[in-house]
Amino acid sequence: MMDVLMSIQPRFAEQILSGSKRFEIRRRRPSFTKGSTVWIYSSRPCQRIVGCFIVGEILGGSPARLWEMIGEETAVSETELHAYLAGSGLGFAIEAMHPQRLERPVPIGNRSLIPQSYRFLGSRPRERRLSTLLQTGLPHTILAT
Repeated sequence: MMDVLMSIQPRFAEQILSGSKRFEIRRRRPSFTKGSTVWIYSSRPCQRIVGCFIVGEILGGSPARLWEMIGEETAVSETELHAYLAGSGLGFAIEAMHPQRLERPVPIGNRSLIPQSYRFLGSRPRERRLSTLLQTGLPHTILAT
């Protein structure tokens, strides 16, 4: 499976980690798969990696169909969902399973690693170092219980 670093607004990052938001909505179908680990980069003003989740199902459909399937589990109103997906025709919902909060959020010193939407970790030396740190250092030592 793949490690992915995904930028998520702080409000939604917190809701995923607290379990009140089960699906993250995106305009484009992600190219990662079920079982991948998504590391949550909480965007401005937090600007830290705050936790992770395992990707469950990836659902696609029109905004109306997505709302019908999983509306209550997106932590947004129907109006917000339609506004976010306006003009795209289709939206995608990424199921966030087994969210885990880092006890100590991790800043990213190198701004070039911060994704606009998401990026795979491991294709470049700095990404491999970050991925290794997250896989071996953080989850086993500073994840909150």
